[in-house]
Amino acid sequence: MILGFSSGCLFKTHDGMAGETFDVFKKIGCNAIEIMCHDVADIPKLAEISLEDLRGFEHISLHAPIFKDISAEELEKMLRHIETAHKIIGFAYVVVHPDKITDWKIFSDFSIPFAIENMDNRKETCRNVADLKKVFEQVDMKMVLDVNHCFSNDPTMKLAGEFVEAFRERIVGIHLSGFETFHDPLYKTQQREIMDAVFDKNLPIIIESGCQSVDDVEKEYEYIKNNLINI
Repeated sequence: MILGFSSGCLFKTHDGMAGETFDVFKKIGCNAIEIMCHDVADIPKLAEISLEDLRGFEHISLHAPIFKDISAEELEKMLRHIETAHKIIGFAYVVVHPDKITDWKIFSDFSIPFAIENMDNRKETCRNVADLKKVFEQVDMKMVLDVNHCFSNDPTMKLAGEFVEAFRERIVGIHLSGFETFHDPLYKTQQREIMDAVFDKNLPIIIESGCQSVDDVEKEYEYIKNNLINI
């Protein structure tokens, strides 16, 4: 099983783009990492990441920031930075929030394996199958299924099944976390229905639970790993 964390899960105490943060996840047994860029200013910092710090991860992906309120020129500049980092690091995919993108043409100019994710209930669009079909009519990208976002829109989790039925061939990864306030640790929420939505355990599974401490990370990793094994 390919299982790991978003590097932003420890944002309250750790720099999500620092080698010592990656070490936290490696030491507890993670074989995957998703580097989190919280905002556009983080993107140039990708050039500072050492390949040695990433050694040991079988899966490395990138979560791009929300691209809003920036010019087309600035967006192109940021995508150039991501493309350069991809050539060095080799991201399995680069996650993009689709709800704020109004023109997808520029994304086709880059040799980057983009993947869009379904949005949570705070967003106006890209929350259901019909919305994402409209995006895929404009751009041919892969998809990351966020089961937390599914739950926020539909606690019955039927929505997760609808996404799988419609886009199974596009789905290259899964985002996983509990939902009470937003991205909460599953070891605290005990929401088995969210974990049951992990339809393919051969896909990379990235935990996005907000953790207060390294101890929280360890508990969340063990809880999810043990429960996924038994699904």
